[in-house]
Amino acid sequence: MARRAVSADPLELVAQLTDIGTIDTVYRDVYLRRAETLLAGALPLAEFRRIEQEKAELATLPVLLGRALEQADWPRVKELSSRGDMLRRSVQGKQRQLETARSVYVVTDVRLDPFSPGLEPFTRIAGKSRSALRTQGIEELAALEQADPPGRELYARRRAALQALTVTTSAESPTAAAASIDPREAAQRALKAGDMGGLAKLAETLMAKAPSVGRGASSTAGARATAVATAPSADILTDFSDETLQAARRLGLAPRRLDSRAELASLSQYAWDPVFADESARMSVKQVPLPPGTPEGFRERLEMLMIHPAVNSGGARHFPKLVAEDVLVEDFPDPKEGEDAPMSGLLTSLGLASRRALPRIAIEQALLDRGGDVLEQELRLDPRVFRLICIPPDVHLRLGEAEGWGRQRFWTHFDGYLVMADGRLRALAGGEAQYGGLFNLLGLSRDYDSDRLMARFAVVRRERMEVW
Repeated sequence: MARRAVSADPLELVAQLTDIGTIDTVYRDVYLRRAETLLAGALPLAEFRRIEQEKAELATLPVLLGRALEQADWPRVKELSSRGDMLRRSVQGKQRQLETARSVYVVTDVRLDPFSPGLEPFTRIAGKSRSALRTQGIEELAALEQADPPGRELYARRRAALQALTVTTSAESPTAAAASIDPREAAQRALKAGDMGGLAKLAETLMAKAPSVGRGASSTAGARATAVATAPSADILTDFSDETLQAARRLGLAPRRLDSRAELASLSQYAWDPVFADESARMSVKQVPLPPGTPEGFRERLEMLMIHPAVNSGGARHFPKLVAEDVLVEDFPDPKEGEDAPMSGLLTSLGLASRRALPRIAIEQALLDRGGDVLEQELRLDPRVFRLICIPPDVHLRLGEAEGWGRQRFWTHFDGYLVMADGRLRALAGGEAQYGGLFNLLGLSRDYDSDRLMARFAVVRRERMEVW
């Protein structure tokens, strides 16, 4: 793709920012926040909403005019015609601004990271296209460095991250490439195409990977190992200032240092793999050796992550590093049956009237609209470094025993989503006492708003969400 020219046009900068947000998805909220600031001078949110209302009204006018004509109500026809003419003049010539503004002011989707391992079946972006997308992202960030000085440090840092990213482009046959997505479909394609060689190689690969109930745990572990197993990560530590800690207390947030759980991090090698996206994963989870001292209840969570890919709210694969980590977290006790969930200064700052019965889509909208301001203006933290999110599932698990969480009859919103076979996203939640307590993990519709669902928030460093 050709490199964008450097431009001082606010609408062009906004378009570049929304573009790069679909490539560098973990920082998409930061790019959108900058885009909203730039857009405020060209088409403020209030004006955008007014024009959208006028467009909706304009769309209904033909029906109203038709009724007035049938009734020969000429004064009404005149009134509606004049109104329509005025609305058309108001909207006319603003289509470009409206389209650009809609990509910033009306964001309800979650973009999957195109470079996260294992997500290719859902992003539908093949190896060569990912390489081109990486080049596009590097060029767009370089252009933004020149055109938007206030964001230059971030653009340079993210450009360097993309430049350091190695994108694997497969030179395999279509049969072999398809096997990484759906082995049975690939076999059918190979058979129909008469590709006996490819079919034989596919069968050999699957025979080597397929788990067997009769094998020992060590053999199953080797069979389940995937490309996501990584070297130990560095600790994610933060020395929060006194000013930040005081503000955090006013908002209802408390500092917590999470102990390293490297032994659990090693289980990431059993994360969902396209080859095992069937019932065999349910059988093999019983053979996975858990680290000494790990409760058997943990298998329920592991099973969920083995049979479904999970992503965080930045769209990147959910591979918790489980290193020592400093976070700010809402540490209130889980409310008991019949008790109200507590309000807090944080909920007020996010514009949320309650923490119960909130659908995930409403929570994500509040975090997108106001989360960056809470970090920067109230906590004095850099939104380019930190992120305010629903409590991550591993943070809830690691703190939950000491905090007494997971013993009540409701679910807690967790950061991230399960990706279903058809690409739909289901919001992560868990901690329901009757279904496994701390180890409970499930996916819910993004618009599910039951009173048995509660929000708990945390501030984390963005690096915990990055996979490249």
